[in-house]
Amino acid sequence: MLIAIHAQQFPRVLTSIRGGVFLLAISAMVGGVVSCSNQNSRRTKPPFLFLFEEHPFQMNCSDWPAPLPPGTHAYVTVSPSARYARTRLETLDLPVNEVPALTIAADPYNSLIQIGGANQNQWKIQYCAKGKGDTAEESTGYMRGVSMRRTGSLLTLNGTDLNGLSGGEGTLLVDAPADAPVIVHSWGAIEVHDVAGPVRIAATRGRAIVLNTSGLVDASAQIIDYASSIGEATLNADWEINIRITAQQFSGHLNAYAQQKVQAFFPAGFQSPIDVYVNRPGDFNCRAEFCSKMKKSRENSLYRFTYGEVTKTRAPIHLRSETSQITLDTVQ
Repeated sequence: MLIAIHAQQFPRVLTSIRGGVFLLAISAMVGGVVSCSNQNSRRTKPPFLFLFEEHPFQMNCSDWPAPLPPGTHAYVTVSPSARYARTRLETLDLPVNEVPALTIAADPYNSLIQIGGANQNQWKIQYCAKGKGDTAEESTGYMRGVSMRRTGSLLTLNGTDLNGLSGGEGTLLVDAPADAPVIVHSWGAIEVHDVAGPVRIAATRGRAIVLNTSGLVDASAQIIDYASSIGEATLNADWEINIRITAQQFSGHLNAYAQQKVQAFFPAGFQSPIDVYVNRPGDFNCRAEFCSKMKKSRENSLYRFTYGEVTKTRAPIHLRSETSQITLDTVQ
């Protein structure tokens, strides 16, 4: 008897790196100037920088178990999910002159929204409705409760109640005109790549990943990962913010505020001014190559650390956490 082994493929995991990676503060405060170790240049690449690596988006919309090969008489499913899944793929092609800007509103049962900018004059949209259950019939029923509805320039995504491993959920993939505005409201994860137009994101209970954007970005989420070297970005996170600056100068303004920690990584030779606010001096960990050039001051009840020519009110990069740590690092 032939046994067929079925393994489910999963999209990129959008979870926070906690435990196993500890950022050690190595800076010392001397006369209001931050000193740094010259060992920074010899450190290896931090393993969690994979958060900022851009990968092609994929839409995996397939049933499981898959049909058995000829001559197969048994099936073993290797999966942490439900025993059965039934899927439905929907597509839309919307010309930009008909939909100049796109708004997406998703309920809690949509797992992932991916948006990538491209040199094109239309929105190419794929939506996978998936139902999962203990039987094929139960999975089909859940799948039917998952829907994408379009009203003008608004896409509404609806799922079904999750009960353990069973229920219905949707995944959205959008190939967007690169300079067209996008607004997304979702409880789940949102990932945006290569968009030059305005981007507004609200991931109420999820993670927002914004990579290689060059326009206006306004993002709020529980966790935010951001990588760019240009644009006007405002980031607000209930938990943490991870930032990678991809050029020696940042063109524009970046304001990042987190309830918990902020981590920012800069290339060697970085030159743009930086403004950092923390509650205590010990909450600022600087191990970037420019640490010796940073200055410390007091701003009302907070401690301020600056690099370069920072004005009284604004700097190209402004980082703030009043309850946790801010870490600056140099990566090759």
